[in-house]
Amino acid sequence: MAGVQRRKKKMVEDLIQVHLDRYKTSGAELIMGTARFIGPRTVEVSLAGGGTRVVAGDGVFLNLGTPAAMPDIPGLVASQPMTHVEALDLDRLPDHLIVLGGGYVGLELAQAMHRFGAHVTVIERGDQVASREDADIGAGLLELFQSEGIDVLLRTRVRSVEGRSGQHIRVEVENSSGEQVLEASDLLVAVGRIPNTDGIGLQQAGIELNSEGFVKVNERLETSAPNVWAMGDCAGSPFFTHVAFDDFRIVRDNLNGGHRTT
Repeated sequence: MAGVQRRKKKMVEDLIQVHLDRYKTSGAELIMGTARFIGPRTVEVSLAGGGTRVVAGDGVFLNLGTPAAMPDIPGLVASQPMTHVEALDLDRLPDHLIVLGGGYVGLELAQAMHRFGAHVTVIERGDQVASREDADIGAGLLELFQSEGIDVLLRTRVRSVEGRSGQHIRVEVENSSGEQVLEASDLLVAVGRIPNTDGIGLQQAGIELNSEGFVKVNERLETSAPNVWAMGDCAGSPFFTHVAFDDFRIVRDNLNGGHRTT
């Protein structure tokens, strides 16, 4: 796992440097800090190095991303479970990892940890893993996971959690077979993502959200505020890097006279 971490760290550092070099080459100013709207197309930035700065522009592009969702399950937050962020920083191998959620994040990390040598159990509330995919895809993935020795519980609801992830965890679940308690060393939550739009003053800028908290956009990714666009996860686009990049290309081309839509 130490070798895995070294490789991951180098990959991340190299990618960060690529983007920093692109900022430098483009002539764009990069400000590190936390921004909050205080008016139309105007933000106040709490600078990472201390102090504040007000920045206003003719156009604003929102690329806010999404953090991992944490479901309201008794004892879950207190157990300090991992999300994908902490899982990717592990420098040790879990003895037994329970993964809540059978979407692509949970499946990728479950299979990786299993192949490193951990015992892995995946818990999914729905009828199949990869619920957004066609049924035959979900069935194929389930067969592959089971053939590798990964335990997958479908149509299973988590009732409560006890203990602390990284030490000892007890997860009470319920399905058609009744109630049972699963014990493990670590817990990973991968049940979806929520929009990163709360508490940054979007209403001060006239930027509307939809009922799920994502930035409301049209097919050209324009928001309700003039000269403000949203791209990627925060605009409710499918949560994939290549989709966010395509959102950027749509906006870029339209700013240069194009007529592209999502």
